[in-house]
Amino acid sequence: MGSITNFAAINTKIQAKKRYLLNENDYKMLLSKRNVSEIVAYLKNNTGYGELFKNTNPQTIHRGQVEIELYRNIVKQIEDFLPYFQGNYKKFFLALLCEYEIEDLKLILRTINRNEDSSMLEELLIHSKKYSRLDYERLLNSKDMESFFENLKDTVYYIPIKNDNKEDILKREFHIEMQLELILYKTLLERAETLSKEDEKIIKECLGINIDLNNIQWIYRGKKYFHIPPEEILIYCIPGGYRLSYKKLKELVYAPNLKDFIEQIKASKYAFIFPNEEDVFIERRINRYLYKLYLNKQKENRMNIMEAISYIHLLKCEVEDIISVIESIRYNLDKNLLKRYLIRE
Repeated sequence: MGSITNFAAINTKIQAKKRYLLNENDYKMLLSKRNVSEIVAYLKNNTGYGELFKNTNPQTIHRGQVEIELYRNIVKQIEDFLPYFQGNYKKFFLALLCEYEIEDLKLILRTINRNEDSSMLEELLIHSKKYSRLDYERLLNSKDMESFFENLKDTVYYIPIKNDNKEDILKREFHIEMQLELILYKTLLERAETLSKEDEKIIKECLGINIDLNNIQWIYRGKKYFHIPPEEILIYCIPGGYRLSYKKLKELVYAPNLKDFIEQIKASKYAFIFPNEEDVFIERRINRYLYKLYLNKQKENRMNIMEAISYIHLLKCEVEDIISVIESIRYNLDKNLLKRYLIRE
């Protein structure tokens, strides 16, 4: 699949779905709500989320369950696209579901690694039950890290245990989670190479920019907050960036100090990340940049894979913003301040 004719059907479906994305007035209304119940009631009665919450009582649903349902909805949207694709294109979209499998694997991993109760975990999982090939029953019943990995054998996520230091629980957890992130991007890049040259090029550009921005944020945090040695920071940098080659990443990682690192970024295409000394909005700047990138790509590319890819990304941004509004209620944040944290301006 890669021709205009083949994309016509899926793009028609996407145009219909886009009408249900939240608009500016919806965000204003959400920001005016006083509690989670009011937010869910508005989503249920006034937006495209009505079907998602049709059997939900806004007065009794818990904040955490709202988030789970919103993430499960993203998974469902990707599932809805799959019947429109065949061959390598279907395999690529199946790879997009890996992100949610990985989130579930992280949740199970943390619970096992910290010897916490896993009896209620199944209710919190968000992966695609229709397309996932992982045996979650076995994973949830893993007694320790060794059995957890054994139950991942013969899957793309199998990772040999390299750090088996029982006294350093958090470091081991961090190591494995970073490896899972690397697997996700590696899989997406490999699947992109099986598509048409046009679609491969545009996916590698968008995915590569995403990788660049993730790496910049990771290097910055590793240097400023965690004081991680440069060689360890470099190990966990994601390969396949669009503008930042391995050589350039190495220069950034081994910058003599944080100021020099920031100056190098300011001299690049990613200067927008550090417009001033205020670093609290770095993640928001990155998310807004990616939001606009996918929005523009969607407008520029009507009859290729970007219509579907962009829709999924915009939906993910929307979900993150809804969760931010919900979190603002939890911590009683000023609504005007919250606007600065939203991805959508």
